[in-house]
Amino acid sequence: MTEAGFFYNTTTQRPDRSKPPSAHTNISVHSQAQPVKPIFKRRNNDPKDNQTTPYAESHSYSSRPSTRHIVSGATSIQFQAIYNDRMLSTPLVDYKLAANQTNKGRTTVTAQRKSSSTSGNSSEHRNALKSAESRAAAAARGEQAGRSSSISSTTNSSGLTAVTSNEIPTDPLLAQPFATRNGRRCLRDASLPYPLPCDLTEIHRQTLRTMLLCQVFNGPICSPAFNTKPPKRVLEVACGTGFWSVMCHRHFAQRGFTSISFTGLDIAPLAPRMDTDDDMNWRFVQHDLRRTPLPFRDEEFSLIMCKDVSLVLPQSGMQQELLDEYIRILKPGGTIEIWDGDHSLRMLLPHAPPSTREDEDDSEDEEQVHTNAMGTYTMTSQVPLAAPQNQYIQEYNVWIAKALQKRQLTPMPCTFFRPLLLQESEILIETDTRRLAIPLGEVRWEREGVGGAVSAGFTGKGKESDRKLLTAGQAALRKTALMTVIQFIESMEPLLREASGKGQDEWDRWQGGMMNDLLKNNGTSWGECLEVGAWWARKKK
Repeated sequence: MTEAGFFYNTTTQRPDRSKPPSAHTNISVHSQAQPVKPIFKRRNNDPKDNQTTPYAESHSYSSRPSTRHIVSGATSIQFQAIYNDRMLSTPLVDYKLAANQTNKGRTTVTAQRKSSSTSGNSSEHRNALKSAESRAAAAARGEQAGRSSSISSTTNSSGLTAVTSNEIPTDPLLAQPFATRNGRRCLRDASLPYPLPCDLTEIHRQTLRTMLLCQVFNGPICSPAFNTKPPKRVLEVACGTGFWSVMCHRHFAQRGFTSISFTGLDIAPLAPRMDTDDDMNWRFVQHDLRRTPLPFRDEEFSLIMCKDVSLVLPQSGMQQELLDEYIRILKPGGTIEIWDGDHSLRMLLPHAPPSTREDEDDSEDEEQVHTNAMGTYTMTSQVPLAAPQNQYIQEYNVWIAKALQKRQLTPMPCTFFRPLLLQESEILIETDTRRLAIPLGEVRWEREGVGGAVSAGFTGKGKESDRKLLTAGQAALRKTALMTVIQFIESMEPLLREASGKGQDEWDRWQGGMMNDLLKNNGTSWGECLEVGAWWARKKK
């Protein structure tokens, strides 16, 4: 993967019980999780594993100065602070190595490689040679492997079984899906409402966001349906690079479940192709979601994950049509889960998080313990919110709403998903949701004590017991959330600049001021936050 260097040699550890909990988390020593040892090992025989390729040195999309390099470098620092604080509970994947390779799988592969080097007639060696020859022949013919409207590429750990259609796509927008606009790679089809580019910078942002969501949600799945029994077949809609599927595979592989079949569906062929040393059962299907029915059998999947699809489909009857398709291909008893977030930003007003009890059998209480430990806030109807105080965020909210509405997209999709699932109550049951607010920095009323209303001149002081000092990990998590917001603004630059009516020079000055205010001057100290959510429901048996 081209984004390998960005996630080089990352590991994940749980909170340390040996240290007392933070004063504001309301967590007892006994409720914290034990640290775990790193689960990844670097190969010694690959010289590339001993070096990284800084994003800032290898990629440039414009001749004018850009803040993307600053953001990417700072992001890696923030996640390193999280690792040092030992707060993460979701295993992170080393993209430098195989997409999701277990230690046992690596041992097997090493033995196979030694065997193939001493025995030229081994089946693995012959398959690898045949595959290399076929790929070289395809390249010579100018074919584009794995590109058609509904073609797929499948692999498993039993050997090199990459099956790719030789059919040449009839739709040129699928055969050559990318074009360069404003110095960045985008989808060629101008009729698509999707406003974001598909280049390495945007892939970094989306992967970072997936890692962030898996952390605050304490895993890749929020539905309790798979707490004891994993899904057998999983579909990731609008999968992009398939990074969520890799995270989900790693999550269950660490619990001894390695036979789960994953399918990724996307119009853009960004997902990686697996080789012989990958133990993940992965299949990629290139398909336009606007074309129904979807290319799957009835009742094929036990879990359907739709992550960040609010920018993929317009707010029209297409949402309902696709939900009907999801229900069709979902097994009885299967689960559909949606992860997304609002694109407009609001501000949290002073309030105390819900208290927790020392009852480990209460799953809701465990969720709140984790939410408090992350330094985030559970979103309920009682949580007070207001328009942001930061001038740059105020202007961004106006422009993003104008830009998305022009494409029939909503800037606040979190209000849409629960009613969409509830209206299918005859088929979908156990509908539930979990919404979180992630502050984008240190908040004044946390530091000074909860109480009173926030205004531009707020200098109130609260009780000493109400004061909150962020741990290094909590501060890093909030900084990471801020980075994803800034990177999103950069990815949306052409549309936001058009909505603002600014010229390029004027926009560059605005963007520079925004970066300086948010990153250096703690411009989100009023309580501006990133709102994210998970919604799920189960199909009746």
